[in-house]
Amino acid sequence: MSNPVVSLPPRSRAGVERLLCLHSSAGSGRQWEPIAHALRQRFEVMAPELLGYGGSARWSVGAPVSLDAEAQALAPLLQRGGAHLFGHSYGGAVALQMALRWPERIRSLTLYEPVRFALLRQPATREAAEAIVGVGRRIGMDVLSLRAAAAAQRFVDYWSGDGAWARLDARRQQALAARMPKVHAEFEALFADRVPPPAYAALTMPVQLLGGSRSPLPARQTLQTLAALLPQASCTVLQGLGHMAPVDAPASVLDALEHLGIARWPRAA
Repeated sequence: MSNPVVSLPPRSRAGVERLLCLHSSAGSGRQWEPIAHALRQRFEVMAPELLGYGGSARWSVGAPVSLDAEAQALAPLLQRGGAHLFGHSYGGAVALQMALRWPERIRSLTLYEPVRFALLRQPATREAAEAIVGVGRRIGMDVLSLRAAAAAQRFVDYWSGDGAWARLDARRQQALAARMPKVHAEFEALFADRVPPPAYAALTMPVQLLGGSRSPLPARQTLQTLAALLPQASCTVLQGLGHMAPVDAPASVLDALEHLGIARWPRAA
């Protein structure tokens, strides 16, 4: 499947750097519009759709995907001189896979709660690992039983809080339900991740880790684990925000960003 791209080029300047923004599970490149418009004065901003999103094609129930397949599909967007990556949730997990595969082509990483849940397979984080596996497998059972709406409700209420699903209009609920087969495949790709924790030490590009104080425990502990593994990482926890802050509170995320290797991110207008 192809990857449609939402491209927001900067004002005409030679030698501009490219920024790829990778969306979260069940999202789309459109989620980045507020942040992308604020950053387009500094970067050539591209917001590609991950596999299975965009266009009219739907992901087949039970069809698998892998983090390597996601990374490979995006590889043509990496410039010869490298690109900056900004990933949210599953998009952050894919951004890390791209960095692991082609570290010489990644200038920096900015990651809001990248969900590399395999890092929780250790005694200190066993409770969080069991919790997220339980959530992912229950969503998978709903999808395989053709209960897409039930899967979507479970997914939305987990990441955005109880009652979030009920507050969505019917059209948005229907759109999210249609994406649940791919979301199921993404959970399984994350659970199948076998990258050993020491491999992250090889990622020596600047890394800015961001998270919310109200996010679910597995997301928070994954962020903390990555902060300890990545040699050039800084980590900022945004008080009062949750896992979906790049979508729900983009201005707050922009205000918090201080990109390593760049003086400062432009502030939102």
